[in-house]
Amino acid sequence: MLKRLTVTPAIALLIGACGPPPPPPPPPLLDPTGSYDFTVVAEGITVNGLLTIRGSSKEDYAGAIDSDMGSAMMTQIEIDGQPMSFYIAAADMSGEVEFDSTGFNVGRSGGMGTASFRGTKRE
Repeated sequence: MLKRLTVTPAIALLIGACGPPPPPPPPPLLDPTGSYDFTVVAEGITVNGLLTIRGSSKEDYAGAIDSDMGSAMMTQIEIDGQPMSFYIAAADMSGEVEFDSTGFNVGRSGGMGTASFRGTKRE
């Protein structure tokens, strides 16, 4: 019985010391800067244009959208991993985009219908 009482805590201590493997390293910080050709499709209407993001993680990001329907500035661009959030004052609209290896893709569905927003980064 005494042997069992000393072996059990020793095993528990050994298991606790080994523990699970360390977590994987976090993904690299997103760098959204650059130019993206984009297409928005909403309720049967297609709008094409160019989205440009400049700045750095140490400074504020800023952006501009130029499309068939006009131009607008993007502000309040925030990146905390994924997604990237932004605000377009001219449309009083805030949004988020999820980046992948070639650009970004967003699909939305709500009270005003469905929309998709896809951008491909220029080389």
